[in-house]
Amino acid sequence: MYDLAALREQFPVLSTCIYLDSAATSQTPRCAVEAMNAYFFEYAANHGRGAHRLARRTTEEFERTRAHLGAFLGVPAENVVFTRNTTDAINLVARGICWNEGDEVVTTDLEHHANLLPWLALRERGVTVKIVSQRNGYIREEDLQEAMGPATRLVAVNHMTNVLGTVLPVEEFAHIAHDTGAAILVDAAQSVGHLPMPRNELFDYLALPGHKGLLGPQGTGAVYISDPDTLAVTCYGGGMVADVTIDRFTLLPCPARFEPGTPNIPGVIGLGAAIGLVEEIGVDAIHRHEVSTGHRIHSGLSAISGVTVYSPPGSTVISFNIDGMGPDVAALLLDHKAGICVRSGMHCAQPLTQSLHPQGTVRASVGCYTTREEVDTFLGTVEEIIPEKTKA
Repeated sequence: MYDLAALREQFPVLSTCIYLDSAATSQTPRCAVEAMNAYFFEYAANHGRGAHRLARRTTEEFERTRAHLGAFLGVPAENVVFTRNTTDAINLVARGICWNEGDEVVTTDLEHHANLLPWLALRERGVTVKIVSQRNGYIREEDLQEAMGPATRLVAVNHMTNVLGTVLPVEEFAHIAHDTGAAILVDAAQSVGHLPMPRNELFDYLALPGHKGLLGPQGTGAVYISDPDTLAVTCYGGGMVADVTIDRFTLLPCPARFEPGTPNIPGVIGLGAAIGLVEEIGVDAIHRHEVSTGHRIHSGLSAISGVTVYSPPGSTVISFNIDGMGPDVAALLLDHKAGICVRSGMHCAQPLTQSLHPQGTVRASVGCYTTREEVDTFLGTVEEIIPEKTKA
């Protein structure tokens, strides 16, 4: 394990609240903020657009993060494209594939809207979208296999659900996709930085955020593209071309061809510092801590009369409801009484969440910085706000 007290010094806001909303966004550590400040105060310039010392330093720091992230994921850095977030990364793939009428996409009803809406929108272009139904928060390999067909072009699945915290066997899914000639996109928004990743080179596309398990700032994300030639460029501008005339232009290779315009330079530099902190702690250690913490929440909530828990044991993202109380009311009371920050509602995954409860759920999600004492306060406060008629 790691020194939790020392780690929490990286996150000053944790002294003001009990933060159980890391599935929405992690807190950003001092080291990332300091790296961003250093950019603004010491060498701010544009990326790849100048020969002077500030521009050179900016480009070096930006590309150092790309190399760092590639090594962290175990994939070639030149195949890592920076985006605004996971949503942007998935849309880059959805727009970039050259679809034909009659092509099929297979996805599931466990998906975040970011990994559902881009595929549903393809129906307007004659693409068929097949939805594999979950069973108790999981997708069975045989059910995915059954959905595959000769027209299946892509399988799009999450690695870990943002509502129930269940982890899907994406390595096995990759083999199923490839055996039928399809590609696979994995949405790693809830998994990267939180648990040991599978062999990422198995995936054709891996979409991820900077602002969750990697502890980076919002407005950062990336997509790993195993073969850049599978995607057409859909956004054009400066920094992506090798040569331009009035009649023609020549694109640079990946990743530059997919990164037109000025990127979020300070955000990417801050992300690099944050990844360094995650590596220093160790993903295995983070995973053990979060699973232990999540188990404490799950078992504690399950023991409270009047609470319905939807997530299975072992989850680090726990959805629940209090009988006779709407999820938004419960979240507001937890904040009001003890400064506890949880998420409530549909969690941008309405098909799944609404199948659990018409109004959605309350969601508690842990981070590498969550303590047992915070969990105990949370459980005690949940018990305190249970309506009297429910207790009776």
